[in-house]
Amino acid sequence: MSKKVVIVVSGIVLVLAIFFWQVIANIDNIVAMAVEEVGSDVLKTEVRVSGISISLSEGKVGIAGLTIANPEGYSSANLFEMEAIEVTLDIASLSQDVLVIKSIIIQNPLIVFEGDADGGSNMQTLLDNMNSGSSSDSNSGSEETKMIIDLLDFSGGQVKASSELIPGESTEFKLPGIKMKGIGRKQGGVTPDVVAEKIAKELTEEVISAAAKAQVKKLIEEKTKGFLDMLKGDG
Repeated sequence: MSKKVVIVVSGIVLVLAIFFWQVIANIDNIVAMAVEEVGSDVLKTEVRVSGISISLSEGKVGIAGLTIANPEGYSSANLFEMEAIEVTLDIASLSQDVLVIKSIIIQNPLIVFEGDADGGSNMQTLLDNMNSGSSSDSNSGSEETKMIIDLLDFSGGQVKASSELIPGESTEFKLPGIKMKGIGRKQGGVTPDVVAEKIAKELTEEVISAAAKAQVKKLIEEKTKGFLDMLKGDG
């Protein structure tokens, strides 16, 4: 091999080495951008994260400050605010056809639930957006990645709920913990959109149910208080 060829090959190797080093050094930012772009595309509303930390050796991914904006037609408040999400991967599955996620832990998220005059809500609209498909669906000619989630643990959720049906009224309550196990396990893996739809549907149903119960409880308390006040007045 001539000296010139050696120099050229060495130069190419050096450029590739610098490129891959830059990728590894900036992998957190790259993943953060991917989460924002894909999330915003699927949900059809703005998704943002303040930071992502990745430990490939431990198979752990930390997502900080994830926010999901309200769908169009609702207030400027964020629908979701999550301070921290911890994801643990099965490292061995990274080189296989099906990605296995051991756990996704979400703690103390804030959810803003807004009901509209037609009986719908911002969460239902978000779910409808997902069901309508992302704008990238037309490019799904290549085989899509499949995944399994062994555990999704969603706890400590705080909900702020309001409805146009009861103007000026709002209530706050804690959301019961949600645990989902073996998502996609039975099927041998499912595509990310199926995973997202299952999680969003479960969460939406829980929030809507809890919001309805909280509103009913509030109305009962108000009626009871009014009745007791009336009795006191008669006394």
